[in-house]
Amino acid sequence: MGLIKLFLFNLNTLITSAQKGDPLCREKLIKKHYHFIAKICSKVCKRYLIWENDDELSIGLLAFNEAIDAFDTAGDVKFSTFAGVVIKRRLIDYFRQQAKFEKEVLSSTFEEKNELKTGINAKSLSLYNDDQTKENLAGIITYYQGLLVGYGIDIGQLPEVSPKHRDTRENLLQAAIVLSRNPDMLDYLQKYGQVPVKLLCVSTGLSRKIIERGRKYIIAITLILSDPILSPLKRFTNFDGYQGEKDYGEDQSNYRVV
Repeated sequence: MGLIKLFLFNLNTLITSAQKGDPLCREKLIKKHYHFIAKICSKVCKRYLIWENDDELSIGLLAFNEAIDAFDTAGDVKFSTFAGVVIKRRLIDYFRQQAKFEKEVLSSTFEEKNELKTGINAKSLSLYNDDQTKENLAGIITYYQGLLVGYGIDIGQLPEVSPKHRDTRENLLQAAIVLSRNPDMLDYLQKYGQVPVKLLCVSTGLSRKIIERGRKYIIAITLILSDPILSPLKRFTNFDGYQGEKDYGEDQSNYRVV
């Protein structure tokens, strides 16, 4: 089997597994295509885009996730071609919605000189933006829920597994920060679905007991910190002590899984 055929075989295998509900295969697909997604989005927007700052990239990521589910591995179309079309269409839909609404707002602003009507119009704009945000957020939460299932975590358990004491919560948060920063440990987590407890104890100074008890919380936070798709969830999460990551200024890549 040639290299190209082998690559396509592996790609289709990942896509098929993701379509059947394997969150790790879906995550691997998305991570392998970060640059591809950014390239398509930047080309459509005709400007350089920055992860976590530009909504267009979040839309691109959600569109790529949609493309995984809709792609026919038995067809003749390349996945990159198909995914690129889906991303472009979703971005165009987004731009049309924005342009249409801005046009309506501009038109009504000229017609409505009454301050009360102007105030109502502004409120409508706010409600519209809220609806768009909720729609995007719903897709992100569904994606997050799928990832958690892959680690044996039900999203409904998160309030229960969140530490009640602030010190414990901050310690586990720091552990998640270290884990999300270390490519070797992160790869271990994604490959085996388990926290590298021993290495995390060494790199954070926390006891094995604390890390094992807080395993689900650490994984849940690590996913949010390490996956750009989930970055919007940061603002809805109580990251007390998040600035404490400065305490771990050392390059965490020095810690290797052996």
